[in-house]
Amino acid sequence: RRLRIRRVGISEEQRSPQRCPCSTLSSRAPCFSSPNPHYLHQPLLSQRGFSLGIPKMTASINDGANLSTSLLGSEPTTENESSRRQSRRRSSVATIVEGVDSRVHAYERERVPDDRLKGWMSFFGLFSSRHTAGTEFAIGPLFVARGATAIDVIVGLFVGNLLAVLSWRFLVGPLACKKRLTAYYCMERTCGRRLVVAYDLIQAFLLAGLAGAMFTVSGTAFAAIFDVQAPELTDMVPNNGWFVLIVIVCGLVTTVLAAVGFTVVAVFGEIMTPVLFAGIIYLCVQSLRMLGISDECGLWCILSDHVYTGEVVSGQTKFGMAHCIFFSWFCDLQLHIGQNDLSLLRFAKTPNVAWTSAGGMYLGHYFAWIVAGFMYAVQLQEDPTQTSVAPGPIANLVGGTFGLIIIVIAGWSTANPVIYSAGLALQNIVPSMRAWQSTIIVGLLATVAACFPFFTNRVIEFLSFAGILVSPMGVMVYADNFILPRFGIEAEYSYQFSDCDDKFSKTNMPAVLTWITAEIVSLPLAVFTPVSVYFAPVITISWSLMVYIIASKWFVQKGWRECGEKDSSNQSIFLSEGGESSSV
Repeated sequence: RRLRIRRVGISEEQRSPQRCPCSTLSSRAPCFSSPNPHYLHQPLLSQRGFSLGIPKMTASINDGANLSTSLLGSEPTTENESSRRQSRRRSSVATIVEGVDSRVHAYERERVPDDRLKGWMSFFGLFSSRHTAGTEFAIGPLFVARGATAIDVIVGLFVGNLLAVLSWRFLVGPLACKKRLTAYYCMERTCGRRLVVAYDLIQAFLLAGLAGAMFTVSGTAFAAIFDVQAPELTDMVPNNGWFVLIVIVCGLVTTVLAAVGFTVVAVFGEIMTPVLFAGIIYLCVQSLRMLGISDECGLWCILSDHVYTGEVVSGQTKFGMAHCIFFSWFCDLQLHIGQNDLSLLRFAKTPNVAWTSAGGMYLGHYFAWIVAGFMYAVQLQEDPTQTSVAPGPIANLVGGTFGLIIIVIAGWSTANPVIYSAGLALQNIVPSMRAWQSTIIVGLLATVAACFPFFTNRVIEFLSFAGILVSPMGVMVYADNFILPRFGIEAEYSYQFSDCDDKFSKTNMPAVLTWITAEIVSLPLAVFTPVSVYFAPVITISWSLMVYIIASKWFVQKGWRECGEKDSSNQSIFLSEGGESSSV
């Protein structure tokens, strides 16, 4: 009622276009001084949430216009009424978009505030669900198909996963809690904008391919439900139109979930983790029963005589204990030593939260891979000629409908954080793009990749090559923040010595030299020599660490790289996306 009375009391002077007196409060705050008066202030609407008040605001505007028309004694022209209607429509759409952006704010180029930090349970659910993925049910059978023995799997996978947990705790956790920035923004501050754009493109495509493999895994479950043929172990390209349609639907649904943001991803992981582990235990019991476990043939008998027999399936390479150790350590190389999980652990309250990665490594990788091997052995026992590692038909054979549900949940829960991370990589290339927009783009790329069975049937090689390509950047970021300062060399070179424009135009040439030489040395060794792709990352990591430290010191000694404090004209600030300066 007060709004209507105020609307009637507006003078002609107030109606004329002039600077809004409320503009000191907010540049977007509408006021009655504009040619088309508004009746609610934007700050009040924003505080209550974008979904509240919009219908009431529209009704107030309409009622106020009708009341003012009758009291002032003049009818508005059709043109003016149409103009006001269009203005109201644009205002409503802008308000909704702003509300969506505020709810999915991912702090892409600023520190995570303290009130958004999360504790152990959020990350335990996230790690456990992310690493109890649909791809685990495609990786597990490969240890059987490639002739690993029982001792190779039990001991080798335990040691390799332990090394991975230690990498998260002592390499990623301290740096993530120190900086509280995304991995891509940390790398940009260290290496410069130009180099990180190349890295972000590679990382976005690699993560999209990994997410596509998870879409394919979920698709095999729906394919079993609708009696659609799943890809064989040797298939690399699509061979069934109906299967392609299924994985497209899976990809689109998962993309929408990932676009909502980290909070929804964490909540989804927490909810699904108990269901996943209950299902995996059920599949384990069913597999052992079908393999004939008894008093005469116990668990070790099943492992050594029926599952991990050492026989290699035609077309596969032989696996030993060293393969099991280094693959289980390096299959997530881009996440821990490659520092990509800075984007997730920046929300952790303390570095100790990184110990929750053990939930993913042992409850996920270790246990799920062995259970998947049991399930694959059941398939070979039923039909020795059926060597496909498609998780859907295997789970249907062992667990029926409930087994298919577990495969779907495993694929979706893991694809969510992967797409989220890939979206941040793309968003760092185009800072004006919102994180939810870049996540949708990456999700579409992953959906295209899911149509090709190559990413699932060769997932071990794909993960190993991905680690070789991107791990040098993570090694350099860690060395830059914790090792170079011990030699008196300033950390975050591009941030320290670029103009204060948040573009980091200075390129860290030792980083360029390190990355190029690391790939020149590692990739030929992985492809053309007996040093297989599973062991090549050891050389990549060692080379990157050594060359980056030596090159940085050499560049400083030669005067090719600035060293020391910035001058007073280049303050240690950067502009956040909202345009406000903040200290780091």
